[in-house]
Amino acid sequence: MDEFSAGVAVCEKLEAMEQGIPRTRAEFQALGLTGIEFAAFRTDHPNGLGTDLTPLRSAVAVSEPGTLYRVDGDRCFTQLDVSRPLPFEDGAVDWIYAEHLIEHVPLNVAMGWLKECHRVLAPGGVIRLTTPDLAKYLAGYVQEDGFLARHRRRLSKLGFGPPMPDRKAFLINQIFAYYGHRWIYDQAELTYVLTEAGFDAEAVRLCSYRVGLHTEIADLDTAFRSDETIYVEARRRS
Repeated sequence: MDEFSAGVAVCEKLEAMEQGIPRTRAEFQALGLTGIEFAAFRTDHPNGLGTDLTPLRSAVAVSEPGTLYRVDGDRCFTQLDVSRPLPFEDGAVDWIYAEHLIEHVPLNVAMGWLKECHRVLAPGGVIRLTTPDLAKYLAGYVQEDGFLARHRRRLSKLGFGPPMPDRKAFLINQIFAYYGHRWIYDQAELTYVLTEAGFDAEAVRLCSYRVGLHTEIADLDTAFRSDETIYVEARRRS
């Protein structure tokens, strides 16, 4: 997975910005930023700060932690480790988005990161999480509803990941062991970690692909993961 991440962590132009990483709500607003997309080298949200643990590089520059960068002239990026406290003040942003990130860290790290997300969200702010849905995989195994075969064909057609033999046990094991996955979630498990992080259980809602409280955030969902994904949002209490 590290090799894959390094392979996609590239851009044409990477410029260190004079101002440091925004920490306060006012500093975010001064940069025209309203939220954070984790696990994104170049967020598609025009008002988002992209972040990732892997360094981003161009032909002449490589990102370093603690520095804010302009990517390809129109997006902001900074290198962050979600296992450490976020360098932002309370209530700094209105939204947080993370696509297929939470499954890559141990449960205790995920819960610590979500507590930090809850802290840096402003009252009424929204977090949207997407991750492989354990329920889809187990239902596909038990019910033989065709999901595992379709998913295998889809990944093979896209050329994503290693070759996958057409064996049910292999396809179940790959979601736990491949791609650096550490913990796999269903809706109840996502609700659990979000409520432990400080979100109200009744504020956690199941969504669908590119459908959510805010269209511009839900539109960050990528199509090639949609068949296996669960989409969940939570709003911080006002």
